[in-house]
Amino acid sequence: MKKEKIKHIVLILMAVCLIGIGYLNYDYEPTIEVATTQNATNEASLGDVQLVNGNAVKEGIVPNDDQQTQQTNSKTSTDEYFSATRIERDTMYSQMLETYQKMVDSNEISNDQKAIAIQEINNITNCKNAIMIAENLIKNKNFEDVVILVSNNNASVIVKSSSLNPDQIAQIQNIVCRELNLQSQNITISQK
Repeated sequence: MKKEKIKHIVLILMAVCLIGIGYLNYDYEPTIEVATTQNATNEASLGDVQLVNGNAVKEGIVPNDDQQTQQTNSKTSTDEYFSATRIERDTMYSQMLETYQKMVDSNEISNDQKAIAIQEINNITNCKNAIMIAENLIKNKNFEDVVILVSNNNASVIVKSSSLNPDQIAQIQNIVCRELNLQSQNITISQK
């Protein structure tokens, strides 16, 4: 009886530690600081490389450090959004595939259930391939980045673009309909 209580206490302490470690890992974002110097023309430089904004130079305005930092942070957060979303999506698919594969490998599951699990593995694999093809085709239409999320015969397409015109929306919708076999009313297109 006493040993069971000790085991429960140890398990609870381990769970609390794991939660704490997970929180710290999630909350901790390492930052890299790069030293820059100001030269006579108020352009930030790093060694032999000069950091400038092409739009500002065209207008004859040289941005200050705060403007450059703000623009860089905005671009970085957008880039991180697409990367993080893609990683989360791929992780979800991998976990689903792993679960179904365990079912297939299990001796405790009937052959009918194994057949269903194999079909789900095929469906997930086909969906992942279709998403990859659709994303690559959309990028070939001169979009910098795109991520597609599919759930219950609905697709959300997030495109890295400052604006989308009706022709671009139609192109994206056409690609997603064709590659993912979805109806156009089940596709949501947005920009980031």
